Amino acid sequence: MVRGLLFLFGAWLLFTVFVTVFAASADKNEVRNLPKWLWILICLFVPLIGGLLYLALGRPFGRPNQRFGRTRTVAPDDDPAFLRDLADQLDAKEEKTNPINPEDQDPTGVSEDDPDTKDKS
Repeated sequence: MVRGLLFLFGAWLLFTVFVTVFAASADKNEVRNLPKWLWILICLFVPLIGGLLYLALGRPFGRPNQRFGRTRTVAPDDDPAFLRDLADQLDAKEEKTNPINPEDQDPTGVSEDDPDTKDKS
C-alpha cells in the first residue's frame, strides 16, 4: 500500500514538474487560450487537472517542418551557402598571400623559367 502511494506521489510530482517546465519553456507568443504565466500557475496549483488542460488546450502547435522539436541537420558539404562562403574565404586568402600585380605578368602567359620555351642552343 505504501509503495503504491509512493509510486503515485512520484508520478504526480514528475508530471507536475514536466508540465510546468514545458509551459515555462514555451514561447509566450505561441501559447494558446491563456497567457503563459497563467498556465504556469495553473500547472503548479492545480497539478493533475491543470497539466492535462495545458497539454490539451494551451500548448503551442508544432511547426509543420519541425519534427519532435529538432531541426534537420545538413552536412557542410551539402549546404550551398557554406560551400560558397568557403570558396570566398579561400579566394580571399589566396589573394592575400599571392597578390596579382599586372606589371609582373607576361602578356603572352609564358614564364621565363619554363624549360619548353627556352631557346635550346
